[in-house]
Amino acid sequence: MFKRPLETLFNPRGIAVFGASESPTSVGSKVHANLMAGGFEGPVVPVNPKYESVRGQACYKSIAEVPDRIDVAVIATPAATIPGILKDLGAAGIGAAIVLSAGFREVGEEGRKLEATLKEAARKAGVRFLGPNCVGLVRPWLGMNATFLNSDAPEGRLAVVSQSGALCSAIVDWAGPHHLGFSAIVSLGNSADADFGDVLHFLSTDPKTEAILLYVEGINNAPGFLSALRIAARSKPVIVLKSGRHAASSKAANTHTGALIGSDAVFNAALSRSGAVRASTFGQLFAAAEILSAGKRAGGNRLGIVTNGGGAGVLAADRAGDLGLDVAPITEKTVKALDKILSPYWSHGNPIDILGDASADAYGIALKASLDDPNLDGVLVMLTPQAMTEASAVAQGVVDAVPKRGKKPVLACWMGESSVCEGRRILSENGIPDFITPERAVEAFSYLAQHHRHQRLALEVPEPLTEVADPDLMGARMIIDTALRDGRHMLNDIESKAILRAFRIPTNMTIEADSAGDALVAAETVGFPVAMKILSPDIPHKSDVGGVMLNLMTAGDVMAAWRQITERAKATRPEARIEGVTIERMAQVDDARELVIGASRDPVFGPVIMFGAGGTMVEILRDNAVALPPLNAVLANRLIDRTRVSRLLDAFRDRHAVKREAVVDVLMRVSDMVCELPEVVELDLNPLFAGPDGVLSVDARIVIKRPPSKDGPYDHMAIHPYPRHLINEVHLSDGQILTIRPIRPEDAESERNFVRDLSPQAKRFRFMGTINELSAEMLARFTQIDYRTEMALVALVGGEGRQKQVGVARYAINPDRRSCEFAVVVNDKVQHQGIGTRLMKALMDAARDHGLVLIEGTVLRENSQMLHLMEELGFHSERSADDPEIVVVQREL
Repeated sequence: MFKRPLETLFNPRGIAVFGASESPTSVGSKVHANLMAGGFEGPVVPVNPKYESVRGQACYKSIAEVPDRIDVAVIATPAATIPGILKDLGAAGIGAAIVLSAGFREVGEEGRKLEATLKEAARKAGVRFLGPNCVGLVRPWLGMNATFLNSDAPEGRLAVVSQSGALCSAIVDWAGPHHLGFSAIVSLGNSADADFGDVLHFLSTDPKTEAILLYVEGINNAPGFLSALRIAARSKPVIVLKSGRHAASSKAANTHTGALIGSDAVFNAALSRSGAVRASTFGQLFAAAEILSAGKRAGGNRLGIVTNGGGAGVLAADRAGDLGLDVAPITEKTVKALDKILSPYWSHGNPIDILGDASADAYGIALKASLDDPNLDGVLVMLTPQAMTEASAVAQGVVDAVPKRGKKPVLACWMGESSVCEGRRILSENGIPDFITPERAVEAFSYLAQHHRHQRLALEVPEPLTEVADPDLMGARMIIDTALRDGRHMLNDIESKAILRAFRIPTNMTIEADSAGDALVAAETVGFPVAMKILSPDIPHKSDVGGVMLNLMTAGDVMAAWRQITERAKATRPEARIEGVTIERMAQVDDARELVIGASRDPVFGPVIMFGAGGTMVEILRDNAVALPPLNAVLANRLIDRTRVSRLLDAFRDRHAVKREAVVDVLMRVSDMVCELPEVVELDLNPLFAGPDGVLSVDARIVIKRPPSKDGPYDHMAIHPYPRHLINEVHLSDGQILTIRPIRPEDAESERNFVRDLSPQAKRFRFMGTINELSAEMLARFTQIDYRTEMALVALVGGEGRQKQVGVARYAINPDRRSCEFAVVVNDKVQHQGIGTRLMKALMDAARDHGLVLIEGTVLRENSQMLHLMEELGFHSERSADDPEIVVVQREL
């Protein structure tokens, strides 16, 4: 089995420092000194042709002369020398490096060329590296400080990954007085090779890391970033600080959607999809670091507040309300317990104001009662310095009241400075995070609450899909290809609505007319009343030039409207090409609300879906939310719920509720469109009329562009959509149709029933243990997969609408990105029909198409049928060195 690619980088047994010297001001000298002082147990070898020795150690002229085992090279030499050094590392069998040197793309065109040369040299040498232009890497538990930072990082469970070396330095300097520790500090620099995705993949399974902080300036590889972030956030809190939130876009948008969607909203959508939590300021990042270092996790968003000052408690409660936290009522049992101990004038509610003369004992009792209260998920203890306050004694009382094995997080806010500093020290030394202001403390708790919420949302699964017509992809592509061959980048109204019909989105009939007479014929064809709209490739927003007239009831109205519309357009936009008008029957949607659904193309994350309030004032109201496709029903409903207009979809006063599932269906079909048609770069359905009986799109605008040539059909997507091309049907020997297709989130119920129906022996062979039914976590994990990093193919028998799952085969790509680990199971009742063989062959084809070179798995030695299948498929098998009851099977693809 392949080793994790960054394993030796993060856990080396020997380190060589290129550029180590006796000069106290050189980067190489500082790095060498830090490694020597840090207590790293392996060899730390200086390499520099200018020196015979450095700090009393033998210094070697090249890596070829080094006698020790070296896993990582730290390079602090002139930029131009580094490609040659990487070549030498490859020749010496060293597969990892940390390139500290600057002078690459950050300095201009020549630097970009040199960085390209660096990457190519590393690829040929088989060397993975951090940097260039980075501060380095710290692994405190190894005594490895491969940086030129001035401070040592204490050992702990928090990992920091940053594109800013200065931020790494600031966090390390701040950590000491706050008694914070780290499992790793990673400076990415230019990320020419190892990037956020690579590092997150490693940290997600690193047993030394329990939580992760990211500082992001820009993302080079959105698919890799999101895949790794999603994996990490499944098991560990991940907090992200992103700079550049208000960078202005220079793009001239042709649609309302393009004008409304900002890059920061897209980044938020990406984080929401991955399960990570966002911090907005450097101070909030520090707050996150402090709460995560405490190692406690919240079981919800209900916060208890214990305070000796009513005003401080109100401030905390206000900030909790801003962040969607619940300052929940305490139970009657808690009230009675506190009544026995506290002054009769305490607040008798949450916040628990125990008054200004509260003693250390009163604080301890109030805290214990709050932690025992089932209505609370965490407790913030606040102290304001008053005449009777003993800040240090109260701090010790709080420490004594926190149970050693307690699960609920406890936070502290000792307000003030000189009179409370000793109390703060006591709290920090005992692992209780302390914050200077109530707002910062509440923000810190909110990160734990958001992480818990994301974990809970990840367990939501969509309802099973009803049978719906597939889109006419061929027809849609032909329309787009014709327009692109004609040199056009915006589809006209007729073409746009034809695309909508191809994706089964309800729309009204539209007819072009290039004369007043043709307009009248079109109106008689579709039936009165009609709407008339100007037809021009140069006028994207028709209403802006008076180019829309509605409710035309008669032939005379049509003739008059033709004259008015064309004259207005020519007067307002004399340079525009006027090709005529379009005629369409007035929309008949009772009790309709005007919505907008759109799509745009983000330069980093690719297609983005928008939903919001529609109509002519869409850019003024700016009531919208965005999400990354692909969407399912659960994600579409969440997108709708993030807007104010969502409340108008429900029944109110004399208005009936909108048929919400029809709106959700349009969102999912627009998602399909931008996934399957990389040429679509902007899209507006505005207005989309939504009523109790359904939806109707009466105006559509689609901007297209020929995509760059790439290897895969979904390379334009940050999140891989459903791979339709892997769907296959065959006939079994008994005549039944067997469908093999990728699993999807809507298969959750089918997957649950499939596992439930397996025999006890089949379950043991598949899961190598006893399992009766899939937990909610396992069910979500098995059906909501990342098609870029894993695959699951289900086998279904029966016709449409009555299919039953009878098998599943899945693989997960290993961190080396070259191999995968598989598992397969077939229902006992349908074995001996070749279903397992067909599943495995389809799975291997999918892995091969993904560029993988090896597939491997583990089989219980007693599972003779599976071992026989593996032999038939050409797998090599051998007994596991770790467990004689397990057989490891492998084959090249």
